[in-house]
Amino acid sequence: MQSTRKFNKEYFKKLPFGLIILLIFFAASIFSFVFIMHEVLSEKEVEADNSVFAFLSANVISNRLTPFMKGVTYFASATFLQIAYGVLVFFYVLKKNVKRALEIAAIGLGGFMVNYFMKISFQRIRPPHPLIEKLQNFSFPSGHATSAFIFYGLLTYLVWKTKIRKVYKFLIGSVLILFSLLIGFSRVYLRVHYPSDVVAGICIGFAWLILTVGLFERLKKRAANEVA
Repeated sequence: MQSTRKFNKEYFKKLPFGLIILLIFFAASIFSFVFIMHEVLSEKEVEADNSVFAFLSANVISNRLTPFMKGVTYFASATFLQIAYGVLVFFYVLKKNVKRALEIAAIGLGGFMVNYFMKISFQRIRPPHPLIEKLQNFSFPSGHATSAFIFYGLLTYLVWKTKIRKVYKFLIGSVLILFSLLIGFSRVYLRVHYPSDVVAGICIGFAWLILTVGLFERLKKRAANEVA
C-alpha cells in the first residue's frame, strides 16, 4: 500500500501543471453537464429557465436587438460551419499540413455527432413562442452552443500555436471565446433554447475540445519521441 501511494505521488508530481488544470476543467465540465441534465430532465426543474426568459422579455428583448441576434446566431449554423470547417481544412492542406487538416475535420465532425446523439437520446422539446421560425428538432443540449464553443475554441487553439506576440494571442482568443458565448446567448434571446440547454452545450463543447486537442497533442508528442 505504501509503495502504491509513493508511486502515485511521484506520478502526479511529474504531470505537467497545464495538463492537471485541463483535467480539472474537463472534469468540471462533465460534472456540470450531468448536474444540469439531472435537474432539467429528471427533476423537471424549469424555474431558473423561466426566470431568465421573464427577465429577457421585460428588460432586454427589443425590435432593434432581435435582427442583430438573428445575425449572431447564423455564425454557428450548420451552413456557416460547414463552409468554415471546409475553408480551415483546405487552408492546412494547402500548407501541406495534412495531419492538422484531419484533426480539424475530426474535431468538427465528432462534435456534431456527439451533440446529435445527445439530442435524440434526451428528446427535450424546445421552448414555446420562439422569435424566429420554429425548429422541429430537439432542444437539449444546444447544438449552436456546442458547435460554437468547439469551433471558436479550436480557432483560439490554432491562433495560440502561431508565432504572433502573446498579447495578440490573448486578445484574439478572448474575442473568439466571448463571441461563442454571445452565440449561446442569442439562442436564449431568440427563445429557441432554454438557458440550461445552452449552458449544457457549452459544457459539452468545452469537454470535447479539451479531450480531442489533448489527445492529438499527446499522440504527436509520442510520435516525436519515437522518431527521436
